[in-house]
Amino acid sequence: MNRQLWTVSGAALLGLALLGSGISQAQQTTTTPSVTPPAQGDVRQDNKDIRQDRRDLRQDNKDVRQDKRDLGKDRRELREDRREGASKAELAKDRGDIRHDEKDLKHDRKDRRQDRKDLHADKKERRHDRKAAEGK
Repeated sequence: MNRQLWTVSGAALLGLALLGSGISQAQQTTTTPSVTPPAQGDVRQDNKDIRQDRRDLRQDNKDVRQDKRDLGKDRRELREDRREGASKAELAKDRGDIRHDEKDLKHDRKDRRQDRKDLHADKKERRHDRKAAEGK
């Protein structure tokens, strides 16, 4: 019952907000995307963008794999140097390499995450453009 009251009160607030002056400002726009259907070139461009996003994503995946390999290699070197009793300068260099590899890995993962978002947005845009083209 509390949930229904909340839903009703939310709807009432929405209705009051729509009755306010904000709705007149929103209606001043002359054209909306749904009124003007996209040209066929928009869908082609979306497909092109999607292919490029997939290429970027594959490259980012390769970069992440390579960074993981480099990180593992540097960690092995550090372990070997510790066993062999290497100098403090050598150990510090190995630690610096590991920090650098971790930073690269973090950066590549961030790029990959952004490329996934771009791919998702381009697919959504293509879907919207196709729907609008069908509705012509």
